[in-house]
Amino acid sequence: MIVFVAEHYNNCVSCIVLSPDEKTFASISDSATMYICDSETGHCISGPFNLRNQSSMLPKDACFSPDGKYILVRCHSYDSSPSCAVVWNIEKEEEEIEGFDFVFIHCGHNEGRIASMDRIHDDYDESTVAPEERPTCIWVKLWDIGNRISDRLFMIMGMNVARFSPNGKYLAVARQFESVVELWNLEDGTITHRFSCPRGDPSSLRFSPTSDCLMAAFIMSCDICLWRLDTQEMVCSNLDVRWTSPAVIHLPYTIRVFVPRDHTVEIWEVSRTGLNMVFETEPLTTESSICPSGNGHRLLMGSEDGTVRMWNLEDLGSNQPVIQDDMDIPYIIAFSSSGKIVATISQQSTYIELRDMATWELVGPRDVEYGSEVIFSADDNRIAVLSESLATIWDINHPENRLSFDPWPEGRSVRIRQAAFQTCNDLVICAQLKDNDSHVISGLLQVWKVKDHSQCMFSLVIDIGLSPLILPAPDGLTIIIESPTLCYSWNHNTAQFDRIHFADEAHLGPLMVYSPDGKLCACRSWKDNNVRVWDTRTGQLCGKPITMSVNTIALSPALNDQSLGDQLIALRRDNTDIITLFDVHTGNMYAQFWDPGWEMAFIQDGTKLMSYDPIRIYDIADFAAKHQNATQPVPRYTRDGWMVGQDNELLFWAPFEHRRVLYLPHVGLPRVEIILGRLMKVDLSNFKFGTEWTECIDQEWLKELNERGKWVGKLHG
Repeated sequence: MIVFVAEHYNNCVSCIVLSPDEKTFASISDSATMYICDSETGHCISGPFNLRNQSSMLPKDACFSPDGKYILVRCHSYDSSPSCAVVWNIEKEEEEIEGFDFVFIHCGHNEGRIASMDRIHDDYDESTVAPEERPTCIWVKLWDIGNRISDRLFMIMGMNVARFSPNGKYLAVARQFESVVELWNLEDGTITHRFSCPRGDPSSLRFSPTSDCLMAAFIMSCDICLWRLDTQEMVCSNLDVRWTSPAVIHLPYTIRVFVPRDHTVEIWEVSRTGLNMVFETEPLTTESSICPSGNGHRLLMGSEDGTVRMWNLEDLGSNQPVIQDDMDIPYIIAFSSSGKIVATISQQSTYIELRDMATWELVGPRDVEYGSEVIFSADDNRIAVLSESLATIWDINHPENRLSFDPWPEGRSVRIRQAAFQTCNDLVICAQLKDNDSHVISGLLQVWKVKDHSQCMFSLVIDIGLSPLILPAPDGLTIIIESPTLCYSWNHNTAQFDRIHFADEAHLGPLMVYSPDGKLCACRSWKDNNVRVWDTRTGQLCGKPITMSVNTIALSPALNDQSLGDQLIALRRDNTDIITLFDVHTGNMYAQFWDPGWEMAFIQDGTKLMSYDPIRIYDIADFAAKHQNATQPVPRYTRDGWMVGQDNELLFWAPFEHRRVLYLPHVGLPRVEIILGRLMKVDLSNFKFGTEWTECIDQEWLKELNERGKWVGKLHG
């Protein structure tokens, strides 16, 4: 149902408004930057325009002139400065006049003029200021754009909340102590309607885009009142819109209320028969502003992340709810060693689902209940699920084959730290043992033989600190404990973990990282901040320490078939966007390049390095030829949805609603963290690269866009 997603800003969209003919719209950001866009495609027609240079002003509302050549933007002041309104001439691209609360008049002998409210006191937030502190008097003025001359029309005393109708015909005024809402005619300054409303402090007044319906909301209750101005019929319902900026439209048989919430927009139908939510937008990002079309067929939404989306509501039923529930979205909790299988779980289920990454079909057992750890075996044939009371192992290809056992000492409370399958499919478990007061008293290492039955082959209780980091290697053959520094290596001959001493193990510290095959480990030293790499089988240092203060480390597996060397380490220097590649054994620098991400990791075969947030993929084989020396930084990555390559070339663009899933699995790190986002596959079977992108253009769409551009040119001319 999404017609388009337009991305022009890097900050919140404060307000959006459709032109009178609804062929274009204006979107304005927190920084008072405005774009004029096509309402069919979302493409920018003109702009950006910088409306104001005052950082204390926040745009709050906007409207077009009847001929579409001017835009009024109301700004709210952060400090003691008076609030104002800016009139923007689209053709001349310059500010015209300043004023206060406003509207363009679209009818009568004042058509084309501006009506404004001149309050005695400065602007305020009606939802937080006490009634006795609010202004009680306003002047209504009329402005001429050309000569910037204003005339006082009439004065209103004792009002609490006021709002102009979109067509500039009425001014709605709410009076708390009289419990009434009045409609003042701006043509002659007379009261044309007077509606009784429930007692309470009014928080807001909203007209429909066609000015034929009015809604009032109240601060201390969840009540709203809606009036049809033609019949003066009133409907009251219980709907909490107190802390939002809702919108309302009048349809032939009902009234719809649009309520922006955190991450969604709700659409409610209000009639004498009751209140019914008919739609809730897909939860993507926090909505900040909304604007429905006059016929209710479309909804324009601006978001806090700078995007503008248009939704098509023509097929929205009035009886059946069409609610998309984010609670049932599956979350990735673990990848298999090969990356061919993924374990997921939804927020409404306690059971894990295993999916084939190639076909996305369910595989393996369907009744695996989630615990605190999920671990795949190296051959992708088994999955282990650990909780504080039970360890259960399933055969993925034969779900009926399962083993369950209690690995914990009787009467001891545990906190699982890590687990891993050894290459022989024995299960290694690392845990903390706690006393009755939940204080950590010792650590526990166990190895369980789980081929046909569960048998504890090895168990060792270790004296450890209060909250140490216990890190098993991905292959389960090495265990390193942070504080105090303890290192254990699996002895195949004796089937036990032997304590080994790493060379310079005093420098073991934070940022501990294993290579994907578990044969190497690296970390930044506590003492000198230098980076060292050890062989996990022998405990010996691999080359000299690398003198560099870093915040991210990645190790490759063995690269015997690569020209760059046997093994590589990638380091991101502190507080920079520079990644440097070194040969682990010689310390030679092979590449240094700009990258704006954060996390990084080598894939299993070591042929590529992946950077996360945003995702970038680097081919290791290209580094020696292309990146022998440091490349110059390029402009920082913007949130426009593009995935880029190692030379910052654009690879592919992801629609906004799918971007959250494009997260890098922490391949090669001690564990795979939970990846927040929806499950998605990218099908590149019809992928177009380089100049071939022009083959993707819909020629009919391009022709229509060109025709629309000619129409806009005539309008501005």
